[in-house]
Amino acid sequence: MSTPDQPGSQNNAAHDGGVQNIAQGGNVYNLNVYPPGSGESGGAPGETIPSGQRGRALSGRKLALAVGGAVAVIAVPTTILAMQYGLLRTENVDSARPAESGAVSPTPTSPSASATAPSTPPASPNTGNAGQTVSTGGTPAPAPAPSTGPTRRSATASSPYPSKDVACTTRWLPTSVINIDMQPCTQAASGTGAAQFGVMLRNAGATQLVVTVSVKPVVSGDYGTCPLHAGPWRQVVIDPGKVWYSSFADCSVSGSVKGHRVQSSARVAGESASDTEVGDARLGLGRAFDISTNGTATPA
Repeated sequence: MSTPDQPGSQNNAAHDGGVQNIAQGGNVYNLNVYPPGSGESGGAPGETIPSGQRGRALSGRKLALAVGGAVAVIAVPTTILAMQYGLLRTENVDSARPAESGAVSPTPTSPSASATAPSTPPASPNTGNAGQTVSTGGTPAPAPAPSTGPTRRSATASSPYPSKDVACTTRWLPTSVINIDMQPCTQAASGTGAAQFGVMLRNAGATQLVVTVSVKPVVSGDYGTCPLHAGPWRQVVIDPGKVWYSSFADCSVSGSVKGHRVQSSARVAGESASDTEVGDARLGLGRAFDISTNGTATPA
């Protein structure tokens, strides 16, 4: 038999093998859970719960326990999410403060990434053919400057003089054009009573030269003109180290040379020289032939 409850005391006895539920704080009652139909007391002292109501009470307790467990399950992840959100918000506020104050926030660097990342050598410009630099990007490389040298032209064609019956100066004579030398030449064949006049020009320089050339026959000291080429030869192109020959056929005189001394004269001027400038250029005279009245030609 249980001892009656006294103020400030706790009765921990369970009735007939029942289970005692002790609430936190306040008075303690003997709440016994019995199988349905037992008819035992399950409420406050002296209170008897009918068997039908005990089933409903038990079901209510189970529902309350289930709801409480579900609330606990929901509350735990919600609390964790709220904590994470609070941490993220704090980090965002901290990261935004340097930008608001005008400071630059340093970028964190992973120690492992810094240790393993290979150092990249400075890019060097690529070189193309003939040492030209090729831009790999950004501002393009400037194009090479165009050549300012003279444009090379085709040399003026000519034919060398024959060796027979031709008398030329024994050395090269200077002209009014630098690096151009000349040898005036005369051709006279015995028995023909005719003579041909011409000049050889040599380019002694390292570049191609263009000149103007004048050839005139000299008969007993009188300067005449070539029957087939009265004016000067213009735009005569001579390559370096080459020799150009004026045409004997363009300056041939016959008949009137018998009984006279004949020889060739020549003047050389620049490419764009006028007739007056050509006439003022340095004169060169070739070796002479004496032609008898019977047409015999003898070198003078």
